[in-house]
This record gives sequence, C-alpha cells and structure tokens, in this order.
Amino acid sequence: MKKLLVAAIMVVLATPAFAAIQNVKVSGDITTSWLNDSNYDLGAQVLGVPQGQKYQNIFLTQTRLRVDADLSDNVSTTVGLINERAWNSEQSYPVTTGAFGGINDTNVQLYLASVTLREFLYSPLTIQVGRQVFNYGNGFIMGDGGPDNYAGANLVSVYADLTERTAYDGVKATLDYKPLTIDLMYFKNGQTLNSISGIYPTGAGGIGGKNNQSSDVYGYNMNYQLGDAMNTVFEQYTFARINGVGIGGITGAKGSTLYVPGLRASTNPIKGLNVQGEIAWQLGNVPMASSLTGPSGQEAEHRDAMAAQFLASYALPVLDKYKPTVNASYTYVSGDKNSGENYDGSAVKSAKTFTAWDEFNTIQGAGTIYRSIFLMTNENILSFGASVNPLEDVTAGVTWTGLWNAAPNSTQNPLILIQPNGSGASLTNGPKDAYWLGNETDVNLTYNYTEDVTFGLTFGWFVPGDVFNANNHDTATEALANVGVKF
Repeated sequence: MKKLLVAAIMVVLATPAFAAIQNVKVSGDITTSWLNDSNYDLGAQVLGVPQGQKYQNIFLTQTRLRVDADLSDNVSTTVGLINERAWNSEQSYPVTTGAFGGINDTNVQLYLASVTLREFLYSPLTIQVGRQVFNYGNGFIMGDGGPDNYAGANLVSVYADLTERTAYDGVKATLDYKPLTIDLMYFKNGQTLNSISGIYPTGAGGIGGKNNQSSDVYGYNMNYQLGDAMNTVFEQYTFARINGVGIGGITGAKGSTLYVPGLRASTNPIKGLNVQGEIAWQLGNVPMASSLTGPSGQEAEHRDAMAAQFLASYALPVLDKYKPTVNASYTYVSGDKNSGENYDGSAVKSAKTFTAWDEFNTIQGAGTIYRSIFLMTNENILSFGASVNPLEDVTAGVTWTGLWNAAPNSTQNPLILIQPNGSGASLTNGPKDAYWLGNETDVNLTYNYTEDVTFGLTFGWFVPGDVFNANNHDTATEALANVGVKF
C-alpha cells in the first residue's frame, strides 16, 4: 500500500499542471506600407562617392498577433508575436557574418510575454513581470522601445522608425492610490552574453567571463490627477540607466551612468484647449576618450544636460462639421560644443561637463524625415500644424517644423546624418557660427474605411539649412502609403 501511495504521488508530481482559463482574447493587426524616399544623405559626397543612402523604394508588412488570457482571480497573461519584413527579402545568414548575423525575415519574434498579478499581497498593488511596454507621458523621456531611429531584428537595415518591436524584459509594480498612481519599474536595456568559442562570433570570450555587457534601467513615475474641471494632471519621475563593461572594454563602458529626473503637467484651461509642459535633466557620468591608451585612456565627464517641451492643441469652436484643430510645439534638447572628446589635456579627469542630451528612450517624431536623419540631441524644434475632416471618415493635416542647433557644429562637435540602412554620413561643416538645420513640411491623409481598416498617406520634404555646405543642400523627400487592419 505504501509503495502504491508513493507511486501515485510521483505520478501527480510528474503530471503537467494547467491553469484554469476564464477568458481568452485574441487580437492583432496587419500593416502593409509602401515607402519611397530620396536624398536622406542630403547629397553628401566625397570625391563624387555618395556617403549615405541616396534612394529607397520598398514595401513592408508588419504582422502582430496577441493573446490575453484571464486565469484565476487577479491573474492574467499576455503573449504577443511579431514579424516585420521587406517584401521578397527573405534570406538567412549564419551568425558568423557580423552585423547581419542571424537575420531571417521569415522568423517570428516574441514581442510581448508577461504575467500580471493584481492585488498582489496588498490591495492597491499590481505586479507585471516579463516582456512589456514601458511608456509614460508623451514618450518624451520614456517611450515604448525608443529611441526613434533604432530598431532590432528585420528593420534594423531597412527603416528603423517604423518598427513595432517596442517592448523590454522587465518588472513593473503599480500602486493605485487614486487619484495618485505610482509605477516602480526595472527593465533590461541591453545584455550581451559572452559566447562559446566556435558557435558565436570570435573575440567575445566565453560564457562567464568578465567581458559581459549589461545595461539596466530603473525608475519610478508618479501620476496625480487633480480631479478639477480642467482635468489637470501632474507627473514626477526619475529614471536611471546603468551600463556595464562591454566587449573589449569599449561598448557600454564601465562608469557610464545616466539619471533623469523630470516633471510634466497637462491641463485644459478652456474647452477644446489642451496645454502641456515637461522639463527634465540628465546627471551622472559619461566615459570620454583621452589621448592615452590602456586603463587611463578613458576618463569620465559629469553629465549636466537639460530638455524641455511645450505642447498646445486647440479644437477651434467654428465649422464643427469639419472638426478643425490647430497645434503647436516647442522642444529643446541641449548640446555640447565638445561632445566627442575629453578636453582636459591630462590623464586625470576632464575639466568640462558633458552637456549633450542623451536620447535615452524618446519615441517622438517617428515617420518624419528629420527624426530619421538626426539624433534627438543638440536641437531646438518648433512645429505648427493643423488638421480638418473635409469628408466623413477622412482626416487631412499639415505640419511645418523648423530645427536649429542648441550648440554649433564643429570638428569637436561633428554633425552625423543617420541613414535608414543603419549607416552614418559624416558631413563637412558649413559656416562656423551657423545654427539653422533646416525645415520640414509634412502632409498627412487618413481614411477610416471601416472601424477595422485604415488607409494612410504621408508626403514630406526636408530643406537643409545653412549648417550644411553647398555639397549638402539636396532636398530630402518621403512618400509613405499604408493600409492597416486590426482584429
């Protein structure tokens, strides 16, 4: 009898356990886009050889499938799969081929995978663990998967702005004390495990070695809703990014720290008018290269950067049938005259502070030319826009954006154009004291065919300013058409 009981217990322990599912929701979307752009290098040439990506004409399809399941009380799970690919670019490379190693455009990636525990040990507390989206405010500081001009997997060398892979592996704890909500979060910003020799690219060492690269983000966001007639909201946050030692002591260098405290407010002073303001600072240390080699060849400068943004949107109280709306915004991100070098002149430490804004996790301006080709640092950005509904289910809008440097470009602070294929075009600087980067005009049309199907059309033109010399004055253009289906 005792043996039979032991055998029964072993069978029970070996039997897979399945959670009871109370409700399952399946959703997703399919977006197909046609993209045609030209002169994103603004005509940059060296001895007649283009230095960037001159022309691109491609089709993209992005497919997402999401399953949400409610299990026992207060327990739910989310799993999301994604495939992003340019048409007829299905190809595989062995992992030893360098930057493009492992790309397979027919692969399906995991972009969401999390468990949510509500009222966990304490009624107001919710815990979410796993791959999830971290996004606060307008995505100015902490956006979903930013920065805008970076992407992993299949769009890394196609058009990074359009990626939908915008999640991180992490943990989020939410304390809901209405009207105050507090989020405490951590996610892995980057992790490179050293390889086993013969399997992954050489030169990375072995698993368990000292050259592992790690980058971690910690932070909190407090949101307080006043509950007044103007629907006023205040937010205060602090985020921190801690980088580890990279391969060869170069990537993600030891001693790189970033602390970002900030404030945000949103209010509606009169009917139809929304006004928002946000300001943030960056503190910490940034490793800078000196003229020496070895351990003394990398010193740190103290960060002292700032960013601010002001937004306004007003639904005009006229012609209600056409829903006219106007908007304006101003964004400032600080720069540094000597952003690329340590100018102390000794091996001890730099005499300067580093004032260039780090993009961190911004996710603003996606789909525009200027955000595709410029990093979000050392910029003043002023925009004016308007939209109207000329027909039922049709929205037309136009936006003008002007950009100028916060600090002048020079040999010590070069201007680099980021290209859709992941390359960078280094430009010869124009006039010494020039600040005007240029202006962009974007026209957008959206047609809601049904509540599930949407057609979109965008045209954009970027005209370079006097920061660029005569060889870099080609107008960049963009045409983007897409159809999206949600289910």
